[in-house]
Amino acid sequence: MSPKRNVTAVLLPGFGGTARQPLLLLLAKKLRAAGFEVAPLTLKRRKPDATLEVEVAQLERHVKGQGVWLGRSFGGRVCARLAVKSPPRALVLLGFPVRPFGKKRPLDEAALLQLRCPTLLLQGDRDLLAPLSVLRRLVKRNPRLTLEIIEGAAHAYGRHQSRVVERAVQWLEEIGV
Repeated sequence: MSPKRNVTAVLLPGFGGTARQPLLLLLAKKLRAAGFEVAPLTLKRRKPDATLEVEVAQLERHVKGQGVWLGRSFGGRVCARLAVKSPPRALVLLGFPVRPFGKKRPLDEAALLQLRCPTLLLQGDRDLLAPLSVLRRLVKRNPRLTLEIIEGAAHAYGRHQSRVVERAVQWLEEIGV
């Protein structure tokens, strides 16, 4: 058993999901085993607008700028937006949907460029919601971003889910959180 870290890992699900998403449950288990306190959060369901103000405010009330944040898809968008103004110790974005089906999301792209905390993007090479060319361009412009590509994985990761979870926890340990 790993020693206690006194670091809280906040987990945010994808759109319309809950903290009971299988990926988040597996992530919570691995984070606890690595000594993290785990705080899963389910956002109130609503149709979000482009600013995500309501969701960002919900997250802000919950985290108070502490710990590390791990956001799955839509949850990652919310985490990135808040991290611009109140950075956590580290941020993990799991399947960041920066440009779904050619739809531009300039506020999400701007958030990635403005992040000042260590940030890991774990992205499937078959994820249609985030062209790797867009993410690579953004990563080149912000040295705090690290993009790791999961070969063969789509947006939901599928059979690659365990590898994604292992890598997220390993990266947090590597950067000394």
